Amino acid sequence: MVEENRLAVYFSHSWHARDVELNLQVWKELVSECALLVDVPEEPGADPPYYINRIEELLRRADLFVCVLAYREPPPGELTAEGGSLRCSAYSLFEVRLAERADIPRLVLYELRTGFRPPRTVRPWEEYIAFTCGTKERRIESQRWTTVILARVQQWKAWVLSHRRPQSYELSRSAAILVSTPLYERVSDVLQTELQASGYEMVRCDPERQRSSDVFRNLREAGLVMAEFGTIDSGIGQVYAAAHGLGLPAIRMMSNATGTPGLPWILKGDSGGFEKDIVSWSQPGDLAAQLEPRISAMDRLSEALRDKDSFDYLQSKRYARFVVFISHTLKVPDRAVVAEVYTLLKDRHITPYEYHEVNSAGIDWKEALKEWLKKTTHFVAILDPTYEQSPMCEYELREILKRKGEVTILPFMIGGRDKPNPDLVNIHNELLASPDPHANAKIVVRQIMTALDDAVSRSESD
Repeated sequence: MVEENRLAVYFSHSWHARDVELNLQVWKELVSECALLVDVPEEPGADPPYYINRIEELLRRADLFVCVLAYREPPPGELTAEGGSLRCSAYSLFEVRLAERADIPRLVLYELRTGFRPPRTVRPWEEYIAFTCGTKERRIESQRWTTVILARVQQWKAWVLSHRRPQSYELSRSAAILVSTPLYERVSDVLQTELQASGYEMVRCDPERQRSSDVFRNLREAGLVMAEFGTIDSGIGQVYAAAHGLGLPAIRMMSNATGTPGLPWILKGDSGGFEKDIVSWSQPGDLAAQLEPRISAMDRLSEALRDKDSFDYLQSKRYARFVVFISHTLKVPDRAVVAEVYTLLKDRHITPYEYHEVNSAGIDWKEALKEWLKKTTHFVAILDPTYEQSPMCEYELREILKRKGEVTILPFMIGGRDKPNPDLVNIHNELLASPDPHANAKIVVRQIMTALDDAVSRSESD
């Protein structure tokens, strides 16, 4: 298949650092024919918000669904009765259920000790493969991978390549409204305002006044469904069931009015599922703040990743929860060591913060600085003789010291400095004495990587 026509893959996988090699092992077999469809967060180091309509939209854009369902001991109460005995991520399991509902061609590799069970009948475009791997060496056991699993992956891939072509997809700007008449009169103005702001046209589906053929046409043409479950309405319930079966992206609302019947059966029982993303409201004014980010998320496009970019994205999960803050007062040309450290960290898929690299015109830099300091897990202080004379550096260090025990502090002395900061005397201060900025940067990054790997090891043993 030519490079321009690669199949878009929604790849559901563990975000745990320990499972990165496992994800890469599977993706390596698909990358030459596929592109990775991902939901990249808007802020570095953040997680995308959990909006189910956004996941449903990504699945509609996808040609294929691939999941590596790894073992994980779930937090108490995370898995419902549907998966009460399972040991995996509830959210990954829910993504599998969404892909099954939409009947996307899918490859699901599941670790045997998760307790996951595939469907009784598997069709040619579905492949469910069990695997085992060690608790520390998180790769599929090599002999089984070579003699059993790889052959089944290639067989599934061969079927896909001979039966599927990359789809041309354009998001419809029609929003199907599934709200009973009594509530529609209360919420129609809010829905109209929020949907129009994102370029959607409201199309009401009203089984009391429309033929079923008209309602189904509205659903087929819709790019988004707005469904309200605060009243018992059998007609609306039937229309929603049809939209649900079609896999249409939906924002699900629930009025908190007296006598609210509770969620219908069709939205219950899926671990990590629909109950986690219900827009609850009492007054119409409650809706706007909840609807706007969910509607906007439909257009948060991310370029499908190919080749090295796709591997880089998967590699980035190894250190995704860490933020390295670089505090210094160096000026050009001495600042070259800082720029080199920043670049080397980015090359290793790590999120660094350095004022000049991150801030841009028009932002409130003081508020941005506070937020980055709150997210910081590793604080690199590059101490030159003037460090303490900088009010900003003093502020940064003071804020980090307040979080003692939560942040790893790595101090370095440069520019002829030979005495540590008084507050850092009990920490080893590495001396950067080389005249070569690149050599100094390598020393800094080496210590950062050691600290990050130690943190990853500790998290895996917890």
